[in-house]
Amino acid sequence: MRGNQQALEHATHALRLYQTLDNPVLNATALNSVGWCAALLGEYDQARSHCTAALALHRRHHERSNGEAYTLDSLGYIAHRTGQHARAIDYYQQALKLRRELGNTYEVANTLDGIGHPHLALGQHEQARLVWREAGELYQALHSTTDAERVQQQLNALGI
Repeated sequence: MRGNQQALEHATHALRLYQTLDNPVLNATALNSVGWCAALLGEYDQARSHCTAALALHRRHHERSNGEAYTLDSLGYIAHRTGQHARAIDYYQQALKLRRELGNTYEVANTLDGIGHPHLALGQHEQARLVWREAGELYQALHSTTDAERVQQQLNALGI
């Protein structure tokens, strides 16, 4: 927990510095960083506020990039952790679409892994199985053994 608290402090400091610059994309990235760190600490209202502001900046400045995808992924995580599973799936699907367009295979796998959890929470076991199977295959192709094993454990828990 202490590491996450320190990360939040550093991200907040970086955000203050970026806000002095005339670079909305960097500002959006910093807002998402603060939001992500707050989410890891369970401070979901603060997290949602920062990530929503980050997404608005990315979209206002037509910055369809990894930054927007990371922000959508953060919002998916926050929605899932706060019991808004259908909303989480929507955010994750938006992130997934963008990451596929950008060709970011490792982050595609991460988003597929993330989207499985709200599917499972909604009792959508087949959808969870499908996305986790694809995530596992991508992790294997990328030689990300630890991630592939973690996803396989999630599949095993489904009885697959």
